[in-house]
Order: sequence, then structure tokens, then C-alpha cells
Amino acid sequence: MEVGGVIAILVFGWLLGLFFHAAVLIWGARLTGIENRTFGKAIGTTILGSVATFLLGLLFSVVPVIGTLLGVFGGFLITAAIMMTIFKTTYGKALIATILASVISIALIGGLILLALASVGGLALLSETPVPAFIYEWF
Repeated sequence: MEVGGVIAILVFGWLLGLFFHAAVLIWGARLTGIENRTFGKAIGTTILGSVATFLLGLLFSVVPVIGTLLGVFGGFLITAAIMMTIFKTTYGKALIATILASVISIALIGGLILLALASVGGLALLSETPVPAFIYEWF
């Protein structure tokens, strides 16, 4: 694959992730009772929050394990501060909405991965290809 194709796939994946996270962020804002929520505000919060989190993670990545944890937790705090100013809400509601958005995102993506694995396994059961003999030795 050429470099241009790889860059195009990366940009497409980033945009898809941006829209997905913005949709889940709106869902988290709705669950926490934040008013005046729009998709544009969620996209702005997602872009600014991801850039700020990336820069904070880059800064803290000098410290091996603790730096990564500080980057993740600091990313939540910074994204909540950005959301507080964009959505004009309290910091507590913004932090809860940010955490909810991350938990919902992980649950949805994990569910999609499990569904894909189950689909592949189900299709493998329907195939007429015999199971190799060494697999029976494992059980």
C-alpha cells in the first residue's frame, strides 16, 4: 500500500473516531443533565480535548508508568475543563459526562469486537472445512 493510502486511512479513522466520540459525549451530557448540548459543541470539545490530552501525555511520557497514568487522568480533567467552558456547565457535570462518555465508548467498542469475533466463529462453524487434528489435542 502506498503512503498516501495509509495517510488517507488514518485520516478517515481519526474522523470516524471523532464523530463517534462526539456522539457518545452528547449522550453522556444528556445523562448528566447538561443543557444546550449540540453536536458542534461536542465535536469542538472532542478536538480540543484530544489535542490537550495528547500534549499532556507527551509531556508526562518521560516518566514510565506513572506518567502514562497521569496523562490519562489529566486528560479527563482537561477535557472536562474544556467541556465546562464550551457547554457552559459546572465542572462536576462536565467531568461526569466525560467519564461516562469514555465508559460508554469502551463498552460499545468492546461489544462490537465481541460481536465480530462471535460472527467469525459462527461462520467458521458453518464452513465445510474439517478441523485440524492438532486442535483436538488441546482439549
